[in-house]
Amino acid sequence: MPSAEPVVHALIHTSRLILRPLTEDDAPAVHRYRSRSDVTQFLSHGALTETEILERHRHAVACTRASTGDWFLCSWALLDNQTGKLIGDARVWNSNEISAEGTLQPGPIPKDHVLMGYVLDPEHHGKGLAREAAGAMVNWVFSQRSVNTILAAVYEPNLPSRRLLEKLGFAQDQFVPASADRNGKNLASIRMRLDRPTK
Repeated sequence: MPSAEPVVHALIHTSRLILRPLTEDDAPAVHRYRSRSDVTQFLSHGALTETEILERHRHAVACTRASTGDWFLCSWALLDNQTGKLIGDARVWNSNEISAEGTLQPGPIPKDHVLMGYVLDPEHHGKGLAREAAGAMVNWVFSQRSVNTILAAVYEPNLPSRRLLEKLGFAQDQFVPASADRNGKNLASIRMRLDRPTK
């Protein structure tokens, strides 16, 4: 796939969700759960203010616009397809730095790898919705991008997320001790890996 090919940031439908491109206007709804310490305890950041979330969204939107066929970042708002309510957000990316030329510069992982992350409002936990969203992103990545490997980092105590990834076929790829944690959580983490299915 040519590196200059733009990313088609898709609208994805599942049986219960709509995954649509995240926008700056989603910041207040995302703040509802990303401002909670119980939600962010196993994320790479702490509780966020609405201003911090807005800045994150602006950066994500800019990165999506700057994406190419090789280096990209795509963020989705997770919507209940019955009510239209935003109940979580998710993204896949292999770079999040924009070059002087206005395109994403090569990231820290190979261009045929991506990272995947997701978070759901606790009000909607226990219904299999996070797995549904993550599964939809896996299908999109392998069907729409020239990606061979999806990586997901999860803190060791976060058993629900580890089990979710395992159910999607992810396996442990790397163990990172608490002493090497870069996010100030002082927790051990596990990098999970899913390779493109062989035909």
